[in-house]
Amino acid sequence: MDRKTKSNEDLYTPSLWCKRMDPNTVVNKHIEIVQLISEKIKKSRYSISTNIRYGSGDQQLLDVYEDELTSLDYTFVYIHGGYWQDLNKDISAYCVEPLVNAGIRVVIPGYDLAPKVTLHNIVEEIHQLLSYLKDCLKYKNIWLGGHSAGAHLAASMIHSEVNENIGVKGFILISGIFDLNPLLETSINKPLKLNKETCLQLSPLNSLCGLDFTNFMSQVHVKVLVVYAENDSPAFHFQSKQFTKFLDKLGLEVTEERINGVDHFDIVENLANKDYSLTKTIINFILN
Repeated sequence: MDRKTKSNEDLYTPSLWCKRMDPNTVVNKHIEIVQLISEKIKKSRYSISTNIRYGSGDQQLLDVYEDELTSLDYTFVYIHGGYWQDLNKDISAYCVEPLVNAGIRVVIPGYDLAPKVTLHNIVEEIHQLLSYLKDCLKYKNIWLGGHSAGAHLAASMIHSEVNENIGVKGFILISGIFDLNPLLETSINKPLKLNKETCLQLSPLNSLCGLDFTNFMSQVHVKVLVVYAENDSPAFHFQSKQFTKFLDKLGLEVTEERINGVDHFDIVENLANKDYSLTKTIINFILN
C-alpha cells in the first residue's frame, strides 16, 4: 500500500495494517491482551498505589508501581493511546514488570477523553500530571513515554519540560502522531473537533518550530527515543522519521528505531516480555 494513494482514513487506521489477524478483530484482541496482563500485574508482589488524584478531571488519576525492596532512582511515566478518546490506565500496566524488576518505578496515568473534553484540555492535564509528580510526589529522573496518541501527549511536553522546568530527563515516543493535520478529514476527528488552527497549536511538529536547544543541551542532557513498528502504516513511519529529523535540527539528542516483526498493537503488548528488544532498549535508554 502506498502512502500517497491511500486515504488518510486508511493510513491512520492501524488495524488495517496488522498482518497477524483480521482488521475487525485486532483492536478487541489488543484490549483483551493488555487487560489480562494488567490484571495480573495488579495482583503481583509489586507495591501498588492506585487512583492517586493529580487533577480535578474525572480520569485524572494515576497508579504507581514499584518494588519497596529496591532503591528506585528512575521513574518511567507511560501514557496510553486510543486516539485521545478510548482506552484507560487500568488496562495499560503491561510494561510494568520488566521495568520494575530493572529498578525503574512505573507511573500509569489516566486522563479525560474526547468528546467530554478537548484535546487542548487533555494536553493541559498532562502538564498537571508532571507538576504533581515533581512537586507533590517529589519524583526526580522522570522519563516520559507513550504510545500512539500517548506519544503525542508526551511529545507535547518537550517544549515546557526542556525549556522551563527541566524535570523530564528523556522522552520515549512509540508509534506516535506529531502532526495532527492529516486527521482533519477522518472519522478520528469527529469527537476531537479539531480545525486547522487547533491542529497547528497542538501538533508538536509545529509548536516546537523556531526553537534551538543547542545551548541548553550543552548544560543538561535530554534524550529522545522515537520508535515505530515495521507493520505500522506508512503514515506512522513518515511521522516518526519526520519528527526525528525535526528534533535533531532543534539540537536535541534523538534516536530513531524501527522495531521489526511487530505492528501498531503488539509493539507495546510485547513490553510485558523482558527479552523483547524494545523492552531492553527502553531499560537501557533510561538507566544509561
